[in-house]
Amino acid sequence: MTDLKVMMGNLELENPIIISSGHLTRTGDDVKRCIRYGAGAVITKSSFLENEYKKVVSPNSTGLFPDARAGFYPAGNGILSISGLSPMPLEAWAKWFKDNIKEIKTPVIASIMALSVEGYIKGAKLLQEAGAKAVEILLGCPLPYPLHHHLEKFSFYAPIIEEICSEVKRSVEIPLGVKMMFKPLGQSPLKIPKKAELDWMTIATVFPASPGIQLDKIEPVIPSSVFLSGSKAAKHANFVALLSQRDQYQDIHVSVSGGTQTWSDIVEFIMYGASSVQAQTVFLRKGMGLIRKLKRNLSDYMDSKGFASIEEMKGCIIPKILAYDEVVGAYEKTKGRIVVSINEQKCVGCGVCEEVCNWGAIKVDAIAEIEKEKCEGCGLCVCSCLQKALWIENSDIVRQIAGA
Repeated sequence: MTDLKVMMGNLELENPIIISSGHLTRTGDDVKRCIRYGAGAVITKSSFLENEYKKVVSPNSTGLFPDARAGFYPAGNGILSISGLSPMPLEAWAKWFKDNIKEIKTPVIASIMALSVEGYIKGAKLLQEAGAKAVEILLGCPLPYPLHHHLEKFSFYAPIIEEICSEVKRSVEIPLGVKMMFKPLGQSPLKIPKKAELDWMTIATVFPASPGIQLDKIEPVIPSSVFLSGSKAAKHANFVALLSQRDQYQDIHVSVSGGTQTWSDIVEFIMYGASSVQAQTVFLRKGMGLIRKLKRNLSDYMDSKGFASIEEMKGCIIPKILAYDEVVGAYEKTKGRIVVSINEQKCVGCGVCEEVCNWGAIKVDAIAEIEKEKCEGCGLCVCSCLQKALWIENSDIVRQIAGA
């Protein structure tokens, strides 16, 4: 029978699906609601120590713990979000852990923010003493006031990241991870969590975003926005991040956040080297009851393919991904071998494939006809075919040629 258990340090998760830090986990009562649905773990909404919270929030907004009205709006397959911080400072979270954690079986991970190394250390020690089972250091945040005014230098500056991770690790004994934003052109900070001997790292992809327009009123759909969450585009950006960790994913638990919408997304992340998947937007859109279905489908798929555990499936696709230079290097040897074919029963003769083909390899009368001697196998016609009547033959031979 398939085993969905995963380990984050010595923290055992019954399954790899984690409700990430976010709107669903703003308060202790929110966390209690989340744990009913069978996630492997739940992460609290990020928070500061109260004295640091005041420094961050008060100069920018009225009230101590403000949030936004009209904070969410649908945007394609994601959500435009103006989600704020937890309304509870770390001192209030510590009291919640002390009063409630013994009754809770699902691992609850505390997410901490700070304005200094000392603030991170103090917050982590406070939560450990209160009974938190694990702590996640937040070093990547799309919120405007903490990121732009305080945390921007923390998010990508390797020496500061290493100092925070190392010093907090030395200060606590419970499992410790760090959440970092993925920056494609500066991946070196993602090597620090392993060097600092953390138990896991979370790779998060967040896109800055601005709202669409109500064209009848000539008004924005919401007054402002901060980021786009849950978009499918984040999944493929996270694949790049996971590939950048191909030399260390066996040595440190890698959790990934951004772009999960279905059970198959979870499978793909694990095949790219993730040990767990953090999600929030999909549960905001479809409810946390979805977790049961995700676990069932994940287990069924693993059974069907003979994977006995998450560990066995983890990273299995990585050796099959070629670098761009390898693919281009095989170009001459694939001429006439990687070409497009057509399912005549599906083709409706719309002609779009002929319009987009740069090589003159497609002619459409009643249905499309492929002149394979002209076809360059680029696949653009396949992308344009709404009927899914076209496909690329022999695309897998690139790997064979590149490896020869």
